[in-house]
Amino acid sequence: MAEIEVSQFHIHDFELESNTQHANPFAAQLSASFSHESGQQIEHVPGFYDGERKWIVRFCPTLEGLWRGRTASADSDLDGLDLGPVRCIPNENPAVHGRLVVDPHHSRRFAFEDGTQFVPLGFECDWLFAVHQADPARFRQLVDLIATRGFDYIVTNLYAHTGFAEPTPGWHFAPPKLYLFGGTNEKPDHSRLNIAFLRDFDRMMGSLHEKGMVVHLMIQVQNKHVSWPSRRSQEDDRFWRYVVSRYQAFGNLVWDVGKESYYLQREAGTHDYTLGRISLIRETDAYDHLVTVHDAAGDSAASDSPADVACDFVSDQVHLGGVDLYNHEAIRRFQESGKPYINIEYGYEEGVDAINTYRSETTRPWQDILLWTYAIYLGGAYPCYYYTNAAWDVVKWDPEPPGWQRYRYLADFIEPFDFNKLIPDNEFVDRGFCLAEPGRQYLVFLPEGGDTRIDLTAVSNGQGVAVEWMDVYTGERARRPLKSKTFTTLLANPLADPSSPCVVAVRLAPGA
Repeated sequence: MAEIEVSQFHIHDFELESNTQHANPFAAQLSASFSHESGQQIEHVPGFYDGERKWIVRFCPTLEGLWRGRTASADSDLDGLDLGPVRCIPNENPAVHGRLVVDPHHSRRFAFEDGTQFVPLGFECDWLFAVHQADPARFRQLVDLIATRGFDYIVTNLYAHTGFAEPTPGWHFAPPKLYLFGGTNEKPDHSRLNIAFLRDFDRMMGSLHEKGMVVHLMIQVQNKHVSWPSRRSQEDDRFWRYVVSRYQAFGNLVWDVGKESYYLQREAGTHDYTLGRISLIRETDAYDHLVTVHDAAGDSAASDSPADVACDFVSDQVHLGGVDLYNHEAIRRFQESGKPYINIEYGYEEGVDAINTYRSETTRPWQDILLWTYAIYLGGAYPCYYYTNAAWDVVKWDPEPPGWQRYRYLADFIEPFDFNKLIPDNEFVDRGFCLAEPGRQYLVFLPEGGDTRIDLTAVSNGQGVAVEWMDVYTGERARRPLKSKTFTTLLANPLADPSSPCVVAVRLAPGA
């Protein structure tokens, strides 16, 4: 059998056929285990039905070299089949780094499987799947723009049916063209899934993988009028296992039980269903992706629910409406949770077009949302941005919102930092917020601009220090040498408008 070449961290689909008559082929069990020539194994990779008597085992080789696989199934046509050999060759896509994991050296930070640190700058686009169904070219245009503006982490739903917005010709995507299950949302057949929907979702995931865009996939959403299977029913469990089986080979994926999962807790009065879904995901996923639950309890500032405790990282929805409050909450999470924390949907940036869509007390101009984003970062947490006209069923980005370019400024400014080593500690400055690796690197945010004083006593004598300023609104930068390194070293603002919000990078000079 000829070798199949697959790049490390990329995907190969083994397509298998069966002539066995199944009452419901979605219920047929199939898995495969893969062995590397070194002895490393990836066991019990679940296969899935893909229509027309075809099953797929989706494999992602994580180590260069030769892999071989073998299937197991109660269906004799699918059992005991040799898969491969697969020759895993070096990954040549600089955007692909394998699975997202918790940094083994910094438990509150993220890294990729190949050791590359990852600093997520999230973008919530819950209706992205429907944009792809309707117009793949427009989907690519949107994703390219999002990536160009510095966003590297998309929060999206597997499926949602209706949203909040008034119909807007050319930009309105509700309800989606394809329903997730058999039948329709009004008359569903939950015993089967819609293969056309899933194949389209495959193409979307593949495109995002090649772009290096991490997908925070919310498997369910409870307030968008979706006809889901009954909780804990056979159809419900089958659906969850199928989704995990089909998408687990994508390295650019983290699992989320569901958007605003406090609906699940309110429905039953406990977190038992959510905790059970976390367990089901982990039992099914042979690649051990990170698992989280968005807003498991609701109104959850200053508290961790049992679901948060069970997750690999916390993804919450906390609305506070003030720079100091967002920074304080992020610091509290950093100090107490011991795991990464993402605040998803902390504020809603007003749309350029006055479209009637979702609004709340934290619907604000782009300047406010941008400052809150910095405050969350400087507290040791991660932000996920929300634009009112590109999150739900209206996805309109033309004209481009004025804030988007400012996120490119943000991403470029923090990129040189060894970010995972930074800890929040505002005591290093007499005003503003600070992330620090004492003696080596400091990131300071001054939401009201101006000067500040910083404690640089941890910097050794003889070590040079470089200081760079940036106006967060204009992107203007200014560099200044720094000779004094005392308990209250003055950082004097050199920007054209010193009253404008700004960030300051204080790092050991090259060669120091």
